[in-house]
Amino acid sequence: MATTLRIFAVLLVSIFLLNCASFSNKTFKNDYNKMNSETVLSINGKYSFFPIKKFDRKKEHSNLESLKKYINSYNYMTNEIVKFTDLDSTLNGLHFYHLELILTNNNTLNLELFKNNKSVKKQQIKGELKKDGMFYLDNKFLECNGIPYLFGGCQNNKRRIAVSKENNLIINEAVCNEGALLLFIAAGVSYNSAYEFKRLE
Repeated sequence: MATTLRIFAVLLVSIFLLNCASFSNKTFKNDYNKMNSETVLSINGKYSFFPIKKFDRKKEHSNLESLKKYINSYNYMTNEIVKFTDLDSTLNGLHFYHLELILTNNNTLNLELFKNNKSVKKQQIKGELKKDGMFYLDNKFLECNGIPYLFGGCQNNKRRIAVSKENNLIINEAVCNEGALLLFIAAGVSYNSAYEFKRLE
């Protein structure tokens, strides 16, 4: 019986992943350069910590200042929260953060976060350049509670990056959170978001 339930749970998670939100570039399809094996190293560089633009047709003039408390390049790429000892000083520019990206072997992205030009965090993420000219990060997040679609749900997110026509960094995230009760009561949210971060070097 326990084995049957485990198999059933795996099947439900698989269905969830197949039906969950996929990437979309509708909001920025004309704003990035499609990379190939010869140009993929254009990802390398130093980028701003906070976004300079949100790609959103419905809210074209989104208030970026209010988003700074929640959106930054390191967290957005790694799914790891950056804790600040003094958030106000960071938001006001008294503490200067930036992100450095170095791609090696065309499939390993080295990320390093700097605070006032001193390294504070490092992470290495595998990835793959795909036909759409974007680099897909292999750091998908999946967490399920209970039995999906019966008593529980799943949270899933994934990311990909590109270089904008202004030579900046574009990070696109797809998020899917779904839950249900006995297959009948479903609730959740699925969305794509994309931000542009300024190239510093």
